[in-house]
Amino acid sequence: MNTRLLFLIIILLPLSNCVKTKPKNATSIADEKKKILDREEALSKKGPTNKSEVKPVKITNVVVPKVHPVAATTAKTPPVMIPPDVIQEWARQISDNFFEIDNRVVRRRELRESFTDVKSKERNGTAIVNQMADALEELLARRAHAAEEIMRKAEELAKSEPPAGYTFDRSVELDQIKKKIAERDLEDYELGAYCRSLRKLQLTERKHFDARVSLDATSVHVALEVFDCNPKVVEHLYWSEGLLPVFQKNYAQDSSIDFQYFCSAQGFLRHYPAALWDDMFKLKLSPDDAADVYDCRLRPWYVSAGGAPRDVLILLDASGSMHNSSNKLTAEQFTLALLSALTDDDRVNVLRFNVIVQSPISCFNDKLVSANHVNTAAMMAALKMYKMTNETAMADVLTYAVGLLKEQRKAKDRPQACQQAIVLLTDSLYENFTGLMRELDKEGSIRLFTLWLHDQFGLRDHTRSYGEYLSCDRDGYFAEMITQNDVTQQVYKILQVMERPLVGQRKNRLTVFSDVIAHVEDPRRSEFYWQTKENTEQANRYKELMRHKERLLSSERLLKDHMRQVELDEYGYYYEGQDLNYRLQISVAVPVFDNITSENITIKLDEEKQRNATRTYPVNRLLGVAGVDIPIDHLKLRLPYHQIGAGGSLFLIDHRGNVVIHDNLKPTFDGDILKPGYRTVDFIDVEQAAEIHEPRGYPKEWVKFRKKLIIDKEAGNRTMYAKTIFEDGMRAILEMREYHWKRILNHYTAVVVLPLYNRYHKVPEAVFTKELAQEALKSQTDFVIQPDWLYCRHIEPHFDTREAEVRHFIRRRSDEPNFVMQKLDHFFSAFKPTLLEKNYMCNEELMARLCKEIIATEKWAREHEKPGTDHDCTTCKLGSVTAFFATENGLTRWQQYHATSAHAPPPNASWWSRGPAEPYYRRAAAASDLLVVHAPVSPIRGLRISEERPPAFGIRSEWYTAAQVLGSAKDGIIGVAGFHFHPHHLKNLVSSVTNFPTDEDTTPRCDGVVWSCVLIDEYGWVLAHDGNNYTEPPEDPLREHLSTLHPTAMAALVNASVFEINWLHDYQGVCFPPKDEDLSAASTIVPSILLTIWRAVDLVFRITREMVLLITIISSSSVVSADTAFEKQKRRKRLWRDFQREKYERLYDDRVLVNRTRFAACDRQRPIYILQDTPKAKAALRRSPKPCTWPLVAAPVPHTNLLLIAVFNACPYKGEGLPDPLINKMFLRTDEEMPGMRQSSAGKLACWRNRQHLPARPPHVRCYPHQYHKESGYRQCGPWLPDPEHEEDGAAVLKISKSILVIVTILFAIEYFLPI
Repeated sequence: MNTRLLFLIIILLPLSNCVKTKPKNATSIADEKKKILDREEALSKKGPTNKSEVKPVKITNVVVPKVHPVAATTAKTPPVMIPPDVIQEWARQISDNFFEIDNRVVRRRELRESFTDVKSKERNGTAIVNQMADALEELLARRAHAAEEIMRKAEELAKSEPPAGYTFDRSVELDQIKKKIAERDLEDYELGAYCRSLRKLQLTERKHFDARVSLDATSVHVALEVFDCNPKVVEHLYWSEGLLPVFQKNYAQDSSIDFQYFCSAQGFLRHYPAALWDDMFKLKLSPDDAADVYDCRLRPWYVSAGGAPRDVLILLDASGSMHNSSNKLTAEQFTLALLSALTDDDRVNVLRFNVIVQSPISCFNDKLVSANHVNTAAMMAALKMYKMTNETAMADVLTYAVGLLKEQRKAKDRPQACQQAIVLLTDSLYENFTGLMRELDKEGSIRLFTLWLHDQFGLRDHTRSYGEYLSCDRDGYFAEMITQNDVTQQVYKILQVMERPLVGQRKNRLTVFSDVIAHVEDPRRSEFYWQTKENTEQANRYKELMRHKERLLSSERLLKDHMRQVELDEYGYYYEGQDLNYRLQISVAVPVFDNITSENITIKLDEEKQRNATRTYPVNRLLGVAGVDIPIDHLKLRLPYHQIGAGGSLFLIDHRGNVVIHDNLKPTFDGDILKPGYRTVDFIDVEQAAEIHEPRGYPKEWVKFRKKLIIDKEAGNRTMYAKTIFEDGMRAILEMREYHWKRILNHYTAVVVLPLYNRYHKVPEAVFTKELAQEALKSQTDFVIQPDWLYCRHIEPHFDTREAEVRHFIRRRSDEPNFVMQKLDHFFSAFKPTLLEKNYMCNEELMARLCKEIIATEKWAREHEKPGTDHDCTTCKLGSVTAFFATENGLTRWQQYHATSAHAPPPNASWWSRGPAEPYYRRAAAASDLLVVHAPVSPIRGLRISEERPPAFGIRSEWYTAAQVLGSAKDGIIGVAGFHFHPHHLKNLVSSVTNFPTDEDTTPRCDGVVWSCVLIDEYGWVLAHDGNNYTEPPEDPLREHLSTLHPTAMAALVNASVFEINWLHDYQGVCFPPKDEDLSAASTIVPSILLTIWRAVDLVFRITREMVLLITIISSSSVVSADTAFEKQKRRKRLWRDFQREKYERLYDDRVLVNRTRFAACDRQRPIYILQDTPKAKAALRRSPKPCTWPLVAAPVPHTNLLLIAVFNACPYKGEGLPDPLINKMFLRTDEEMPGMRQSSAGKLACWRNRQHLPARPPHVRCYPHQYHKESGYRQCGPWLPDPEHEEDGAAVLKISKSILVIVTILFAIEYFLPI
């Protein structure tokens, strides 16, 4: 113990003289110094009496100890600035590490030596587009021929009559044995007429059809409104079953054909192969909903086959008599059905009329718009928000409608319509307007359809006679709309009338190519499904309300729920992945004519004698439409994707400029809901100009280019400055692109786009011979191929992987040197075909190139440091890595290198199997002299049901890629080589370089307090920084951006022109306006004495009803005389019900309700930050940091696309918020509203999307216009006259009359003469 004390004393004594502490008398010493100085100053002021000057004494021996513990008295140490040369050294070290790993694991020299025999070749855009057009034209011609074969057979069979007891195979429950229904369980109208087959068909799962099918039979889907056992329907069901041989013949000749069908005008669809209807619908709403809305007669391919385009003007009665009436609901349902049936080539408008005529969407007044789903859905949404008031000025309405249709004919920038029609929906016609219509439309070119809305026991007036005569004289159709069950049939009858000009010429058939459609889906089902999701969300909130009311209604939770809705709608945080394959397709359709040319129609006259009246009418109608489906995935197999390289694209557009095939199409949102505008995406909506412009503000040069491509020239080429948008719309490359196009069958246009930087490529030229196949088979190492390209594949897949399938065909070539490259003929047999008998397709050129590349890369893929072991990468600073090489022809090879302290094992490169379509490949090809480090980015993904989550991010989204081309842009690209690595190791590498601990405090470093170092790419996306935890599974948002992480630094870089902000426009966006909007001021109110009287009468009626109810309750009350067991039980139930209701009311709160919405098409945009390669930008990056003026120091990472930035953290950001690339913000600019009219959300969105008119080319089919003089046979207007009586019938009646007279005379005489 003494030794320890002695040791402490020895240590502390020398330190006691130099320890700087604050003495107790420190303050007194300072005071004494001050007193002495004050005294000397006073003496100097008094001064001596003599001339000698007395100088003040300067005190120098007073020492004030320095005080360190008090921080307030210590001067701030200026921050240590990081000079540019330091961060440049850091950037060089990071670059050295990347290239050290690249040299070690990629071994580019060995790869180059494997391709020394390949020659550079220039891509020929014209030759590629010609090849693409020829392949598609040949396919479309074959499908059209198959449809024509069905048409000819149908017209031949149409006279057959069914035998007694005929039954048909219904597509519903096709794979089940049906129980025979007893007569007591049948409806009255079904008795004695049950015609559905009870047998079970053996179905086989076939991926080619994406359904369970039977190739030995056809099956039938019948529309819900059609009674399938009606004798007329059964007749057509029977003879159409004879189409099976022609269906099978078409399939036997080409087994790559998809569904074939015949849609009958009677309302059923017979399709081949027989398939379970439930498999057709990918969106399952409920077990028994598959047949609810589908009617093949209202599908675009059927309507187009009946003759198009058409101008249709729907006039909807909006007078006061329609208010709160079932007629209003019926009119809305009919309008929705008719709008849904029209094609995108048709033009339409819906006008509400009373004393004025106006569209529910203000910008649609005085014009017709395309009948696409975006416009029609907006019309219906806006229509429901207006009230019915005032009376009707019908003459003014018809005058305006005829004038509008006549003006439409004069439009030069729109294809002329074949027919024009007015559809009038009203509950009353108070005058015969036939004379007015004859005066307004003297040529008789406008049809008029009158639909009388009334209930079964409603008021009768002259509407029937006026409407029948008016519609008859105008070659239209009159119908009574009593219930909503009449809607579909009346819509079809209108379309049937408009088929007359086509069928009447009896010679030419139209071969129609439809718009892109989802197989059997209907957009109305998607709208219903969205409501179902909101119901589920509401149910979840009710459940949580009962469990955790306080937590659910807490201010934090309410704010979170509110912000979730804001993020979904305003920020565009919705999921756009396609979790459900809707099987988008086009259809080839041919009309089938009815051979009957006239028919007699007999009715019973409404008179006492009940006589018959008969008229003979001409018949010009369709039996139906024959067609063949062509899925978009099948079309893509014919396209030469392997010839365009990285950055190139192939797409197909129709005559309106709408995209049929494009890599950037996004047809769904929320995982499984079809977007409303999925088939109306114009090609300049996805091929965007590089210039900065607002959405819909297309540059004039691009509008002229579009007109040239779609309308003016059938073939050509042009170079444009454009954005190449990729990676889910999150990245874009601004570049010059060559557009080559060629028209196909005067309907579609094939387009090939090639970037100028990728004009040359190096591909091995070879012939797919037996020797080449044998050499390729020697390769035993793994590889993957582009999964979407056609190498060789069976029509019905046999192998689990595409690679195994390709190996099979290589082996087959080595065994059979002359086996054909395509075998599509099918042989019907009871035995299952062997592997060699299966049908297949091959691309011989691509197979030869693939074999050549397999041979060339075998040595690189096979070599290891030690045979039989994995590659060792113990010293790799980026941990375990996967080296890869991807070629222009879609082959990908890889090698896995393991580190001893790896964060994650290296994955195989099959996660990145898409070759030139991979984002890293595209970026590497665009910057061929750099090692491009690619970090995947993804939009923030939100689902409507808060408890559900989108699919988790996988390895493909988590791991980074460092890639560089093999070859050069000048001499040609062979492929892209590089390595995949985990981001956690990059963070560690950056930290070890920029924050290495030292003994000296003055050494600048990124400690995360004063300075933070960030590694970003050329788009500003953050690859590594101190705050992120890369060891956890990735979640939304997948990647951070410098503009949100360090806005001060990004603002400085943007102001210094280091980064430029451009915009990516999302014309496929979805918005979520409220479902119910209050537009009480939407309808113009005109004072009316009738309206005042009606309201007064309604008020008196309501008061009287309440008084009668009160008196009835009082008079019926009585005293309970006995308390029976029944009364006790009844009272218990009532008390329990009241208790539950009171409990719920105490629990209930309005804040638990979800905000009901609907979805609509809208435009969105997100910013994209692009690093500038200019002298000004380079000079700015060399600047030294100045706190809060230039609060950063940066340096490019040499020979890469990365930028290392050290950010000074002491400068908060005070400016306006920078645009966030993760926010896909809605863009909407509204016009001034009309006086007295408020525009709905649907109207605003529709007006914005129709702001820029884009011209279209007329359809390729011949137009057969309505000619008034050729339809005189239908105009048998006026009252029906009784049939003339035959002479024999008259004589018989006279004889009977005489006999009756004699009998009556005898009876009278007996009664009169005989006494009682």
